[in-house]
Amino acid sequence: SCPLGHGADGGAGASASAAPPVTAASAGSKECPLGHGASAEGGGGSSSSSSGPPPAAAAKLSKERAESTIPSASGEPFMYPSESQFYTAATAKGHDLEPGDMEMVIAIHNAVNERTWTEILKYEEMHKQECPTPKLIRFLGRPGEMTPKARLLGIFAGRTAPFDRHDWHVDRCGQQVRYVVDFYDGKQSPDHPVSIHIDARPEVTFDGVRDRFNMWVRRLNIF
Repeated sequence: SCPLGHGADGGAGASASAAPPVTAASAGSKECPLGHGASAEGGGGSSSSSSGPPPAAAAKLSKERAESTIPSASGEPFMYPSESQFYTAATAKGHDLEPGDMEMVIAIHNAVNERTWTEILKYEEMHKQECPTPKLIRFLGRPGEMTPKARLLGIFAGRTAPFDRHDWHVDRCGQQVRYVVDFYDGKQSPDHPVSIHIDARPEVTFDGVRDRFNMWVRRLNIF
């Protein structure tokens, strides 16, 4: 199966079903915000390197990397993995991928990252007066740890468990803020054969709960 967890149905939140335009960049520096990079620097990411040589199929795949539009707190751009890097990393972890599918997998992967940042910015918009330019510090993948919200939704609403969970650490002009992100498989359709729902929200702190409440009120659109 795809390492991004694309499957049948369920989930809620924002959906990502198409890749936004990205700028091609040569293989080299900095890793993907979701940790699928060439190195483990930056904190919380998994490395695309393995103990053995890369699969022969990877040598035929593109080595071009795309630059993320997500602003980095370090000032250096985040670079998404190339088809070759992603394939090597995924197969080293036991995922069964077809080399011919890598262009689509990379497009989905990059689109999900960009959409996740868009969802975070909806909360950061409430703080634009104090910080007009929030930036991503790092992410931490926690796929084996279900968030309390996801657990409660599974118990009381029968929702399918998310296929992945991340923590995104954001620099709000000197204040570090943690966002919790659950990724769910979304409903497929003829127009969108792959759909992923993203539930991003601030962690449970006084400020985080206040932002969640304010966002809930905004979405009611009653004022």
